Amino acid sequence: MAAAPVHPVPPLKGAAVEMWIYEVSRRLVGYEPHVVCLADEFHPEHEYKDGIFFHRIRFGRSYRRLFQKITRLDPYSYNDRILRLIREISPEILHMHNSIKHFTPLIRAVRKSGITRTMLHFQNEFPVNEPLALDAFAGCSQYIMRHYAGKPVAASHKFCIYNGVDLDRFRDFRDVPELRDSIRGRFGIKKDDFVVIFVGRVSPEKGVVHFIESASIINKRKGCEGIKFFVAGEIQKGSGDRAAYARKIMEMAAGLPVTFTDVFTPSRMHLIYLLGDVFVLPSNFDDPFPFVALEAMATGLPLVARRKGGLMDYIIDGENGLFVEEGNPAEGIAQKVELLANDEALRTSIGKAARRTVVERFSWDKIAEEVESAYRTLLL
Repeated sequence: MAAAPVHPVPPLKGAAVEMWIYEVSRRLVGYEPHVVCLADEFHPEHEYKDGIFFHRIRFGRSYRRLFQKITRLDPYSYNDRILRLIREISPEILHMHNSIKHFTPLIRAVRKSGITRTMLHFQNEFPVNEPLALDAFAGCSQYIMRHYAGKPVAASHKFCIYNGVDLDRFRDFRDVPELRDSIRGRFGIKKDDFVVIFVGRVSPEKGVVHFIESASIINKRKGCEGIKFFVAGEIQKGSGDRAAYARKIMEMAAGLPVTFTDVFTPSRMHLIYLLGDVFVLPSNFDDPFPFVALEAMATGLPLVARRKGGLMDYIIDGENGLFVEEGNPAEGIAQKVELLANDEALRTSIGKAARRTVVERFSWDKIAEEVESAYRTLLL
């Protein structure tokens, strides 16, 4: 598997694609996984760990400055180095992830030489400016499959392979009451508090403004005392549009029962969901398949979300999640949160159904099985 030259594998901070590569690779049984990614200071360039051969590509400071920034010549590029590895290892499949821009030259070189089969796997929407031929195309949801169906991407095989979640780490909060009480206590949450959480970076596309507006709506209503709101995610500091947006959001939250926790490392993310009673996903865009939804559902939290993107593949309104109407997202979120806060039976029913959905369809073991099935089809 090849990651675009953005983050290492496994990632040290939130990086969904790199986490997918790691979690699936270490669960493959019938295939020997080699992972190619960008190097960093915390991982060795070459190692065998968790059943994976890691090849981390390092660019020296002088190379990056002279060839990638100043002259843009890049005489021994990331793709060139992957191609050299392919010739050394002779893999049956080159499984590339989430970049047309980075991998198109590599795809063409590999297909021209015929040394291995090519599979390009997408988690996001990217422009396709020229025809692209592959042996296989994969997408993370039916939404993303429909998006690329209208693009000039030709592939002999097409697979919808979902994202997954680690069910050993993301436990139903009812099964870990002592841990949950401990984590909530560290954040000053009292026993009778009702906590609504948002997980994601504080940026416009994530819709956090609707989350804060819903907190304001609820805070003004009688009978809603004890409802607290937590925003867990990266808060951009310094200058720039995203930093300005983060300051605006924090100003909106001033005086409201809203806590900002900032970013958590991937190894700690499962703990943040234990704070919550309800999880809200107010995204402004059609997120092809949000990991945070699966993680919250695995924790047994009822999901309140907008009808967007990959959620439509598996959320049944009123059964394993609640959708809000699009006319006024903030008011819709407020109404659903109040409903769940005042109806413990409904909250429990939806939360347990959410957990069952993840267990039945989205464990990493199941996703790894689907990947192996796709590989077998591709190699026929």
